[in-house]
Order: sequence, then C-alpha cells, then structure tokens
Amino acid sequence: MAVSVGAQSVAPLTSNRPGIGNSEALVGRGMIQVEGGMQVEGAPQQSDQQWTETWGQLTMRFGLTPRVEIFSTWDGLSVTRLEAGGASHMVGGGNDVLVGTKLAVMTEARHHVTLSVEPSWSFPVGADAFSSNSNDGSFRVLWARSLPSDWSVSGNLLSTRTSGTAGRLWHNEASLSLTRAVAPTVSAFAELSGGPLGNRADVWTLDAGAAWVAGPDVQWDVSAGHTFKDRGNVWFVSAGVSLRRR
Repeated sequence: MAVSVGAQSVAPLTSNRPGIGNSEALVGRGMIQVEGGMQVEGAPQQSDQQWTETWGQLTMRFGLTPRVEIFSTWDGLSVTRLEAGGASHMVGGGNDVLVGTKLAVMTEARHHVTLSVEPSWSFPVGADAFSSNSNDGSFRVLWARSLPSDWSVSGNLLSTRTSGTAGRLWHNEASLSLTRAVAPTVSAFAELSGGPLGNRADVWTLDAGAAWVAGPDVQWDVSAGHTFKDRGNVWFVSAGVSLRRR
C-alpha cells in the first residue's frame, strides 16, 4: 500500500501490510521500518478448529542501498481452540521466523512496471502446532503497475520448498491485488490469492481492506478475508500499524 502525503524529500511510506501479498517497493537506504499486527481466524462448524488468534505479528525491514533491503518476519504467538467429540481444548505457541532480502530489478519510470525479487529462508523455531517443522527456502517475484484515476494493480508469485508426508515438495502461490487511492492519505484494496500452479489448487482466498497514512512515517491498516474450497480457516480479520524511522 502506498499513499501520497504531500511533497516530501523521501518516497511515501509503503508497507507489506495489509493483505497477503508483499509490496514490491523497498524501504529506502538507511531506513528502518517496523510492521506489526494481529489476526483472528475462524473455521466452519463442521471443522475441528473453531478459531485462532495471532498476536505480535512482526516484520523488521532495513534498507541497505536504494536497491537492496533485508528483512525478518515473525508471525507472532498463536492460540487455537480445538473442538472435537464434544470436548474442546486450546493449543498455543510461537510461529516460525523468516529471514530474507528484497532486490529491486525494474522501475516503472524506466520499464513501465516495477519488479522486485525476494529470496528468503524460514527457520522452524515455532511450536509444533504452528511450525512447518522444516527449513524452507522460498523465492518471491513482486510486481506493480500504476493505472489511470488513482488505481494500481500488483501481484506476487511465490515458490516455497517445504516438506510434506511425501517428502520435499514445491508449494506455489500467486496473488493479484487492485488498489485505489480514495483520499490523499487513504487507499483501499481487494486481493485474490491461491495456488493455481498445481498443488493446493482448490485453496483460494479473497480479502480486502484499507490503509490510512496518518503521517509521513506512520500507517494504520485493517483488512478481512475469506478462504473458500478449503478445509481449514474460512475467514479472518486483521489490523496493524507500520512505523518508519529515517
């Protein structure tokens, strides 16, 4: 998300929040950005899992150069209430940690589209209930294009090398987002994401939300989404804040 807040000597604040896909923009040389939030998820009544709360979602980003950024992401602490056979119990614990870098490849001013790549590595430090339980490398391609009338379109292509019951496998996902600036400091988006490239092709999520840039270095966000053709969580609500230091 990116919204202009008037004439500035630095680029407008951009954030990986809200939404499922990440932003193609980098934070800028020498800048530190912290993005945090919480999320509540619910499941259908026929599912054993009824709801999950995740607190302390945290991403730390630092700009090494105008074209190179490093980051670390932790999905926070989660608590899940399980219900089966008329009995319920709760499971809690931390999530895995992701470390990576974002590299700028193309700019819209020169190439008519902004393109970045993001290699990263996930460490299985979370609790068993919330961890992949394997060291997972991933590679993300991020792109965006401005459209007339304050609209823009963006997307992510993500491939992750993870482990399953059949051994090591590739998990592929894609997301497509449409954003519009509805005011000088407010933007709204709608996003479709899923796995159209073979594995988990029946899992799709539609989400939407808004971001408010309260100052040159502060953004607040809210979003909600629904997963369909899936046996897990089918809805979620999220809120968070992004803070930049320059």
